[in-house]
Amino acid sequence: MSPYSRRLHLGDRLRNLRQEQERSIQQVAKEADIDRTLLTRIETGQRRVAADVSMKVAEHLGVEQHSPLWQEFYALARDAAQSGWWEGRAFRGLSDRQALPADLEAGASRIRWYDFALVPGLLQSPAYVRARHDATVTNDHSSDNPVEIRARERRQQEALTEGGPRIEVIVEETVVRRRVVPAPAMLEQLEHLLKLIDANEQIDFRILPVGGELLGLRAPRSPVSIYEFAAGDPPLVFVESLTDDVLLRDHAEVANHERLWKRLHEIALPPDESRVLIARSAEILAKEQ
Repeated sequence: MSPYSRRLHLGDRLRNLRQEQERSIQQVAKEADIDRTLLTRIETGQRRVAADVSMKVAEHLGVEQHSPLWQEFYALARDAAQSGWWEGRAFRGLSDRQALPADLEAGASRIRWYDFALVPGLLQSPAYVRARHDATVTNDHSSDNPVEIRARERRQQEALTEGGPRIEVIVEETVVRRRVVPAPAMLEQLEHLLKLIDANEQIDFRILPVGGELLGLRAPRSPVSIYEFAAGDPPLVFVESLTDDVLLRDHAEVANHERLWKRLHEIALPPDESRVLIARSAEILAKEQ
């Protein structure tokens, strides 16, 4: 369960109720004796509050206590008020760039991931992670924080366990051929990928070949992941950049990325051919060692 996706869903439901009744935030906040700014943050999913606070708003919007609709709202409010392992004392100081994906992954039933330069984080080997951290320069140096490395390891453990989300990956061919880390780390990464693919039925790994035609298709300019949730929350799109990330919720924007994913999926090599390409790259590297 992803508390953040639950908060977003809860906020949408409350806002829709209020707007259907043509009532302003100021009106509802005053009637429910809640700070207007707090109500705004509840509606936008940006603030975690106790379940009874959310239910107080729902009841002031006409949701009858213990009705089927009330039960729906209560389940949402209860989940939205939860906290996850990424907020625990052991992960104090964890950056939002790791905490938010960890939150989304916790409730995801399916994650679709595209990357043109690197192996997606959930599938990175320890040596690959360390080498990338050594090569990365950020303004806040968060990648040098041991908490960040521990959090990535925990994310991998959670996502790759039995019952974890289905992980569908499309990467450019250069991801398994270009050396963005020293050769030993790259070889470990390729062998790690092969083991993951063979051992986890939930992983679907496909390579977009250099010779694949993208005619009439605007390829993504950044790594993109699409999250679908077991709880039925609306899908979300996570777009990464060098220094910041963007979470897309708008239905039209999400639909555009889903259509793009479908096209890339049609062009990418099937899993068995992708595995052959990974193995071939690993063999070439191994001979050079």
